[in-house]
Amino acid sequence: MASPPRMLLLGAGLSGGLLALALSELGVEVELAGGSLVDSATGWSYGGVPWWAGAANPLGELLATAPCRWDQLQQRHGELGLRRAHLWLHWPEQAPAQAVAKVQQGLAGLPQQPELTALPAQEAIEQEPLLAGADLGGVMQLPYWRIDPLGLQQGLERAWTVAGVQRRAPLPAAELQQRLESGQTVVLCSGAAMLALLQAMGLQAPPVLAFSWAGVGRCDGAQLSAERIVMPLLGQRGGRETAASGAAVICDPGLAPAPGGGLLVGQTSWFDRPIDDPPPVDQDFEQLSRVRSQLVPSLSEGSNGPFRLQQQPVAYSRDQQPLLGPLPGCPNLSLFTGFGGPFALVPALTPLMAQALATEDWSQIRGLGLLCR
Repeated sequence: MASPPRMLLLGAGLSGGLLALALSELGVEVELAGGSLVDSATGWSYGGVPWWAGAANPLGELLATAPCRWDQLQQRHGELGLRRAHLWLHWPEQAPAQAVAKVQQGLAGLPQQPELTALPAQEAIEQEPLLAGADLGGVMQLPYWRIDPLGLQQGLERAWTVAGVQRRAPLPAAELQQRLESGQTVVLCSGAAMLALLQAMGLQAPPVLAFSWAGVGRCDGAQLSAERIVMPLLGQRGGRETAASGAAVICDPGLAPAPGGGLLVGQTSWFDRPIDDPPPVDQDFEQLSRVRSQLVPSLSEGSNGPFRLQQQPVAYSRDQQPLLGPLPGCPNLSLFTGFGGPFALVPALTPLMAQALATEDWSQIRGLGLLCR
């Protein structure tokens, strides 16, 4: 009887963690290398599931299945940190009315037609007292799901044990090179860290794959009054990621529950910096402190504990489409990365990725336009 196939996944965050389970269900022996999910970019993201945000195409239809996919995952593997929530898209009082109206019209025209509720500034503050004194022109409320990173970490660890997934520490480039030369199938799911790995092995990363340094502030003594994520209606990050050049740093004002309790404040994105050179702490902290003063001025007095900074490199795709499949020129090394809206796209795409790896049939992923390019 033939031995079951063996695969090595690098990166134990959201994409590597879910892919390990999907491959195990197909009878693949999986070795999962990586550190703690909570300490990764997955652990410090807002964790939102924008299932309604896709275009009217096959990928958008797949994105819309995210709530169902998360439900199925929890039915099979137990609690994974899934929470029902609301998304609040806010804008400042002096925001150009035409720009606000344009984005609102775009939301109203989404193919999935999510329920939209307009909240005047005062009503939003009554529902969320943390926003008292904020520069707030209004809020658009949408249905949302949120993944709590700590609950996801604990749930995945239980599920990996049950599935027989072998856990190990991250691999150095030299050992990874040896695995590839021996013919083992390796999947890089490690986000920005894979760029350094590829460089160390003398391999060229796909030109569409890039990264930015992300920063978030954390206040352990503050708490949102309900399950919600607050983000800017006129956010800048998406547009900057697709631009050939632009501002070296942008800062989007937002709020979200922090892993294990507390509050995440804002998100900075620093572009055109080496992966081994994080932004200066004082400059990053200054950017996020301005968000705190603008959006939650009550926290500026320090009455809710210290305001701390967390920095992580974050991979993204310049065309805002993830990269799946074999790296050109290295057929036994595949990528599963470059996600925007990962908490919606990853669970929807994981079964397709696992099936393609197990069968070496990439036609479905090629048809979605996501094959590594």
